[in-house]
Amino acid sequence: MSDTIHINPFDPDSIDEAIKELERRKERIHRCATELVRILTELGVEKAQELVPIDTGAARDSIVGYMDETEGVGIIIAGGHCKYIEFGTGVKGRDSSHPSEEYLAAMKWAYNSGATIFTTKDGREGWYYPADDGTWRFTEGMPSRPFMYETAQYLRKEANRLASEVFKDG
Repeated sequence: MSDTIHINPFDPDSIDEAIKELERRKERIHRCATELVRILTELGVEKAQELVPIDTGAARDSIVGYMDETEGVGIIIAGGHCKYIEFGTGVKGRDSSHPSEEYLAAMKWAYNSGATIFTTKDGREGWYYPADDGTWRFTEGMPSRPFMYETAQYLRKEANRLASEVFKDG
């Protein structure tokens, strides 16, 4: 396909053919863009599932993606407790801040806050939680492990390469 569309402005058939060619190009661009979004969404789900720390597997299993055809966007969701993994909790979360500080500021994320937070006699801040064995354990929280942020950075790096492939072949 040539990049140039030649039109004879005095020939109605030439104008009609140019319009048809523009419509074909528009459809191709839309088709390729949709395919690119689908590929990036699938790749993002795979990468997030690869990067999320695995304990029981529940976090990994909660990561899903889909294409919103109406909006023309791919959506990746990390459910369950993933927000606590991503941003951390308590003192440890606060002290290992998320790489996207502007996001945290916008969300007004409050580390180590709430009615159950207290300071122990030895100066540690945290809370008790019930363990699976029926006992209570003390925690100062957990550090940020920004697997979704890292997934987004990975997709940014891959997007141009994938776009070149999709639009070349599409």
